[in-house]
This record gives sequence, C-alpha cells and structure tokens, in this order.
Amino acid sequence: MGKLTIEEAMEQSQVKDRRTIVSWAKRAMKADHIEKEQNKDINCKNTSEKDIRPSAEEKIIRLESELANFKNRNMELLRFQNVLTNKINDLEILINYAEKTYKIDIMRIKRRKNS
Repeated sequence: MGKLTIEEAMEQSQVKDRRTIVSWAKRAMKADHIEKEQNKDINCKNTSEKDIRPSAEEKIIRLESELANFKNRNMELLRFQNVLTNKINDLEILINYAEKTYKIDIMRIKRRKNS
C-alpha cells in the first residue's frame, strides 16, 4: 500500500524471498480494490435510490400529469372516432343513393371482386 518498501516488509515479516512479499502486496491491492469497488457500488446504490425515490408529492404530481395526458389523448381518440363514424355514415348514404338511383347492387359487386 506504499507504507513500506519491499525490503522493510521482508524484514518485518521475516520473509527471505522478495517474490512472496510482491505476491502478498498484489493480493492485498486486489482485495483493497475489490472492497473499494463494492463500497462504491453500495454508496452509488444508496445515493441513487434516495435520488430516484420520489416523494409522495412528486408521485402525485407525476400521476396527475400522466392523467391529464391520458385525458387529452382520450379526447383526441374520441374526436377521431367521431370523424370515422361520420365518414362511414356518409359512405352508407352514398351507397344507398347509388343503389336506388342507378339500380346498382354495390355490395354484390364488392363480393364478386373479392372472390
């Protein structure tokens, strides 16, 4: 960890082989690194959960906003449904007019084309 030189560590632990101290140091550095990463992850989780977790007021505001958006979307869909219903009614009127005026069975013609 930089507190002792390799020679000092060899002397203190009464180890004669330099490679032993180096391998111990590598293991210690790796373990320290892993521990720091785990602590960092835990800290990030704790802080992010606090940051992400909205208060009850924020939840209510968000839900009210979503509700307003859904109401607007519902109104748009209802308007679109009315437009389509009106178009269908207009087409039915035109079909009835064509059948009565020109004596054409439009529905029969359509069935023959499909088969």
